[in-house]
Amino acid sequence: MATMWQIARREVTERGKSKAYLLTTLVTLLLVVAIVVIPGLLGGETSEYNVGSVGEGNEAIVNSAELLGNAGDEPDTEPSYAIEIVEFPDRAGAEEALDLGEVDAVLVSGEEVVVRSVGGFGGSDLLSLLQQGAASVELEMIVAESGEAAADVIEVMTSDPLETTTLSGQDAEDESRGAVAYAGLLLLYMAVLLYGNWILSGVTEEKSNRVVEVLLSSVKPWQLLAGKILGIGVLAMAQFAGTIAVAFIALRVTGAFELPSLDAGAVANLILWFVLGFLLFAVMYGAAGSLVSRMEDAQNVAFPLSLIAIAGFFVSIAALGDPDGLAAVIGTFVPFTAPFVVPVRAALEAIPVWQYVAAVVITIATIIGLVFVAGRIYAGGLLRFGTRVKLREAWRSSGDSRSHG
Repeated sequence: MATMWQIARREVTERGKSKAYLLTTLVTLLLVVAIVVIPGLLGGETSEYNVGSVGEGNEAIVNSAELLGNAGDEPDTEPSYAIEIVEFPDRAGAEEALDLGEVDAVLVSGEEVVVRSVGGFGGSDLLSLLQQGAASVELEMIVAESGEAAADVIEVMTSDPLETTTLSGQDAEDESRGAVAYAGLLLLYMAVLLYGNWILSGVTEEKSNRVVEVLLSSVKPWQLLAGKILGIGVLAMAQFAGTIAVAFIALRVTGAFELPSLDAGAVANLILWFVLGFLLFAVMYGAAGSLVSRMEDAQNVAFPLSLIAIAGFFVSIAALGDPDGLAAVIGTFVPFTAPFVVPVRAALEAIPVWQYVAAVVITIATIIGLVFVAGRIYAGGLLRFGTRVKLREAWRSSGDSRSHG
């Protein structure tokens, strides 16, 4: 273990100081900040919305929402928001217009707002404006009619007076949790493809320049593989976590998107499966890198692993639409799809505890098993130079060297 950690420190020290790593980190952070900040700087156009109205009490809410949305505008400038009311005789006609995209939301008797869906990140801020408008109207009524205490006024201003429903009938909070889970699995998918290739390239690089021959004179193949995965993984996760932190801070400062609230359980769930998924694929990418001697051939052995990640991603999409469906349940117990599927089902509160625990156990057991399998493939492929080594050849080569030893 001490040797493994020594190799990991070597990877962190050498690669962490490299110009390539520092440059990619800087460029990534600048791109993230630019993506968040630039749209706000280029803004200024009026956001126009159509709101369907059924029954009484809706006009005051819309007027208050428009006033609140434009409260920060400079004099003699175009308003930030323009909200037009479209009257409907009944709810069915209004919901049909909403479904067709003719209106962006529907207010019903000043008590309910109907939207097509509720996303967790980005999207229209009309719903937030209408909630603020409804709170403002209710506050005016409290002050004018009964002079309620300040505590009651604060409670109204910090609440959402309108009941929010969606055309699909799904709870708005469920959709928000689903969006958060989707964002998490999208980040995992990106990390697997990007940083998995880092590990593969690192292994191939040392093999192609014959450094591995020197290293294997003093360390065992499994130690070298585990150390490289840990070292490169630490650098990858540091860059990834830094990017997410900068993006989060930029979103908070600029207010470009409305971020949903996350409880500790949801965060722990995403982190757990992110780590398990990354380790699972990192071991496979490390073993794959030992099969080739040239960087040009590295992507060929990475292609099957990319297909596995893509399959997991698509199964998770199915789970997002039907978390109790057959695809979601099967994907929960398949270790290569579980890191993508389980976080979605857990976020939607659609997975029994025993299935969650079983998925964790199966995935961890698979990672441990893959370490032994990958270690043997790694040992059999590292010292085979020239053409690409087949999996069977690497496996047999490792077995033959052990028997001779």
